[in-house]
Amino acid sequence: MPTTYIPTIVNDKAHEGSIWDVAWSKNTNLVISASEDNTIKCWDGTSGELKFELEGHAMGLLSVDTSADGTLLVSTSVDSNIRIWDLENGTLMKSITANPVEAWKAVFSPDAQIVATGSHNGDINFFNVKLGEKVNSLPTKNKFILSVAYSPDGKYVAGGAEDGAIYVFNMETNQLAHTLSGHAMAVRTLSFASDSKTLISGSDDQCIHVYDVEHGQLASTLTGHSDWVLCVAANPDLSKQQLASCSSDKRIKIWDLALRSVIETHEVHSDQVWGVAWNSEGTKLVSGSDDCSLKWFASSGSS
Repeated sequence: MPTTYIPTIVNDKAHEGSIWDVAWSKNTNLVISASEDNTIKCWDGTSGELKFELEGHAMGLLSVDTSADGTLLVSTSVDSNIRIWDLENGTLMKSITANPVEAWKAVFSPDAQIVATGSHNGDINFFNVKLGEKVNSLPTKNKFILSVAYSPDGKYVAGGAEDGAIYVFNMETNQLAHTLSGHAMAVRTLSFASDSKTLISGSDDQCIHVYDVEHGQLASTLTGHSDWVLCVAANPDLSKQQLASCSSDKRIKIWDLALRSVIETHEVHSDQVWGVAWNSEGTKLVSGSDDCSLKWFASSGSS
């Protein structure tokens, strides 16, 4: 089978420490890397050139997420600070101090007015960006929520727990819609497809699950990674029906969701791969690893 995605830009020393998360902003076209070296770097998505470095976190970064319009970035760190950055000029807009381990992974709501975070006590916390304070908290079963995702239409928020459970809340009613089971170990990563109905999860049990969120059912299980699945990212181009995943097995995989099979596997990193992100068109992706490198890939048909 021909390779659909070709390695393009390589930055072997993007950071001084492990890269723990990556994001790719819409419109502003920035690849954002978050590292245990306490810094966030913003790279030109096309050329790979460093645009700016965001400093201020006192400890290693845990997560980065961009707003739907690509103008804002939220970052979380081991220092319990949630920071909101302006991606158009690389400046800090707001710093929100959370309680210890109250803000693990963070994601923006589709309108970027709210940041949702997972926490060690099992709550999904919601912080108002403008006010800079916690405005809502949805409890689960007191197990660490390691991953969190908003559906693109804003209807659902999902949280993945250390015991393998996934909690899906209906944000219109503020109620728990489904508890999704199936994973035997921690759920480190969640991604909604752009239809807002399909939720994809990755777990320490080496499996990727695809759920029908409306009916709360497991649609398929994807196996192939030989270690923890650290990140899953649905291709934003729904017509492609593709998913990217990365793992502690040092591999990146591209999956065909319709055929429920692997399209290709990339072995370009020398250590575990913590993050993978698509550009907004779904024609390119980037990965970040414990080996301190960033790798770009482009579909064979894209410039």
